[in-house]
Amino acid sequence: MSVYKRRLVRGVTVMAVLACLAAPVVAHAETPEGSLPPSSATGLGERATVGAPVVPQEVPDPATTSVPESTEVEKVRAVRAIEVGEATDEWLMLSDKNFVFKVYDRINPDKYPLTRAEAYRVYRIAVDAPDAPDATAFIRTGVHEFVDRDHIEYARRVEEARLAREARQKAAAFAEIPADAAMLDGNDQNFVYQVWRRSTGPKVREGAATAWGGDATAWRTFITTTIFDLHLQDQADAIEKAREESEEKARELAAKQAKKNAAAVLAIVAPEGWLVLSDDDFIRQLLATPQLADPRHAEVAEAADAALRSTDPVDWATFIGTGIYAADDRDAAREKAAREEADRQKVREIKAKAEAGRVRPRLVAAANAALAAGPAAVTKFLSETQYSVLEQALMTTTPSVKGWHVRSGGGDAWITTGTQGTAGEAPLGEATWKVVSGLADANCYSFESATRVGSYLRQQDYRVKLHASDGSDQFKLDATWCPRAGLSGSDVSLESKALPGRFLRHYGAALYAANDSGKFTWDGNAHLYKTDASWKVVGPDPVVTTKIMLRWYNDDKWRAFVGDPKATEVVDGAVRYRDFANSRAYWSEATGVHNVWGPILTKYRSVGGHKWLLPVNDSTGTPNSPGAFNHFERGASIYWSEATGAHLVYGAIRTKWESLGWERSYLGFPTADEHAVGNLRRSTFQHGNIDHDPATGRTWDYRT
Repeated sequence: MSVYKRRLVRGVTVMAVLACLAAPVVAHAETPEGSLPPSSATGLGERATVGAPVVPQEVPDPATTSVPESTEVEKVRAVRAIEVGEATDEWLMLSDKNFVFKVYDRINPDKYPLTRAEAYRVYRIAVDAPDAPDATAFIRTGVHEFVDRDHIEYARRVEEARLAREARQKAAAFAEIPADAAMLDGNDQNFVYQVWRRSTGPKVREGAATAWGGDATAWRTFITTTIFDLHLQDQADAIEKAREESEEKARELAAKQAKKNAAAVLAIVAPEGWLVLSDDDFIRQLLATPQLADPRHAEVAEAADAALRSTDPVDWATFIGTGIYAADDRDAAREKAAREEADRQKVREIKAKAEAGRVRPRLVAAANAALAAGPAAVTKFLSETQYSVLEQALMTTTPSVKGWHVRSGGGDAWITTGTQGTAGEAPLGEATWKVVSGLADANCYSFESATRVGSYLRQQDYRVKLHASDGSDQFKLDATWCPRAGLSGSDVSLESKALPGRFLRHYGAALYAANDSGKFTWDGNAHLYKTDASWKVVGPDPVVTTKIMLRWYNDDKWRAFVGDPKATEVVDGAVRYRDFANSRAYWSEATGVHNVWGPILTKYRSVGGHKWLLPVNDSTGTPNSPGAFNHFERGASIYWSEATGAHLVYGAIRTKWESLGWERSYLGFPTADEHAVGNLRRSTFQHGNIDHDPATGRTWDYRT
């Protein structure tokens, strides 16, 4: 044995022994049938990316994302959208920044609160950064988006105001309080205050005073619940007082109060003449009111009619005393269910459109979550969430080029992995796109840069670029992409609106509107065209695709074995590693990407892991018997079987064992790490030993 080899053997031996002494091997868990590593490996971890393009050296062109000032036509459209009259020179002569402030100043804050708030936000940006494109983008597209949102929200607020008014009207009628429009159409706190001022019932007045000093929940609870309970207590006190005079007076008062309360269910203040009617005539009087002709009170009308069809006075009294309330509850529940179902249907329609569009998976997921969570989540989805989940990223699907994302900081757009740096998961940047309705076709989509407001992915002379919108019809066509079923059979392909039949395709890392005709260079490689033009729509803010993740994306067999990532990537000097469901993967420039599995990983970490040596192959199943192994730098290996556990074999003993045929030899698997026996080094195996004499360099095997 050479001096160099003897030093290597001794060095490895010392390191292994010290590591084992410092960190005893942890017993490995039982390995389920079928979870052994595959019996052949992909190689050194780089083959899966052979044929991938060179990561492009991008040179963004900031001038291309400089948004030109809005035109008079765009300003006219904006003024008309916010309904503040005609767009006179007073509007048209303003700079875009000052135009946005005028929108904020003139717009109706009750009808357009969202648009007004957005105008103020954009104006503040323009004040702090005069070169920012936000003001122009707001005039060109943003104001119309927010006006549409406000229209939807205005209808919702009108409906909420109607329900709130009806609740106040019913509460006032029940408490026998004359209520005018100012009392009914104000806010809840004002209503509670007016109840305190106008009520003649001492308990209602006291309860109103307490509620008025509370919060919005206290006011709403008082209107919908407390006032009814307190008024019944005031009525009960009045009946008791009447009883002091006579039982007859108490019964008469109780009957009148029951009729008052029943009429109040329909927000009717019953005239005195109704209160002296017989029970059946009182019910007839209710049936003649416009309120019971309204389908919203169908349950009450049906219950009243059913009571009248009876000849039993007990049934009439029951309807007045309790039946009308139960029927009103059914009406309220039915109306509430109808409103909630209408909202759910809106969510389902948004979800269906997003599913058909194929480019808004986050919107689909948010819709599913809202539908599963209940009415409050549905309401929030319709008013907020659907607008906050429109950002996505586009990732390649071509074998050996998976894990690349569409990116541009201005000018030419590319696919790129980014550059692996010193951080575990560094942001890729400039690769998030707000998926908006198509500028030229609402049935298609446009991809607006999340970091460069007003700039979109567009084709220009077939090359795909990121340019600021100039508002022209040609730009709108160029920046509109119509989703189709993925040409490869999965995911999505994006057809150019401006060039029908041409799809967004990567070719040599550049992006084009291409087909497979071969007419231009980027129309070549027809065998790759369908996958090059198919895209996976993924979450926003992608990170740099590291060497480990490039292998994970592009090596299907390896990915299937190691499983999904379960932790972030770790950087330790020149080494990177990441835990997956079924393995840990290591990378260095010299060794590439390789995984270390289960019990072998446990053993490997016990002797120092990557600070000791790095793997030079994947954990691999032994070919003729259940077991697995990894080879490491400088001629070290770890072999494992269920019967023997995981053990180190290295140096001259490993070389000898290899010459015999590894575990296929008569020796079988190692049963212990190499250790000292007198002046010798020894590794024990299932059916024998290998000894090595460092002094002479002799290595020999024998049965035991």
